[in-house]
Amino acid sequence: MSSPQAGSEASVSADATRPTPGWLLPLIVAALVVGLAGLGVGIYAVAKMPAKTSGPRGPVGPAGATGTQGPQGVPGPSGATGPPGPSGPAGTIASASVVTGPPLTSAPNPPVGTVLVATTACPFGKILMSGSAQVSAPGVVADRNVGLRSSIPLNASTWETVGIVTAPLGPGIAMSMRPFVVCGVASRPAAPTTTTTSSTAPTTPTT
Repeated sequence: MSSPQAGSEASVSADATRPTPGWLLPLIVAALVVGLAGLGVGIYAVAKMPAKTSGPRGPVGPAGATGTQGPQGVPGPSGATGPPGPSGPAGTIASASVVTGPPLTSAPNPPVGTVLVATTACPFGKILMSGSAQVSAPGVVADRNVGLRSSIPLNASTWETVGIVTAPLGPGIAMSMRPFVVCGVASRPAAPTTTTTSSTAPTTPTT
């Protein structure tokens, strides 16, 4: 039984020591070279691949809906005070005064429709600006039954006022009217300013 085992061991030992064929190593090297060449070609192709370009711009989209109004902002600081404006032109009236005319009185208990007419003028040299009159009667009821019917200028220097009885005044009660006008004094134009110059002739010293 020992003889067959010895023969098998001798066969395995002989296979392990058999030399590698000479064509196998070049084949392995060639396969590696081809693989590396293919890898290089792939890397080169990727490197030379043109970059991706963007397409044309699309049309503008529709406007969005208006948003809600935001809160009111904080007020800004006040601006600087501006310079004063130029002075206006001088007025045409330098001063004014009230001139009262003589009072007028009706007969006692005058009939309804009775009138008092006064014409009042300004003194010479003054300008008529306005006028009016105070119409009255003693007593609360009687004073309500009189009034100023008209107050108008007749011309550039005279003012007319008319008082009237509108309802019975009562026994012994009369209507009275006190006319007045407002008169002004014209302002004088400013006198023009003049500038005077003087010169002295040079003197020649004498010896």
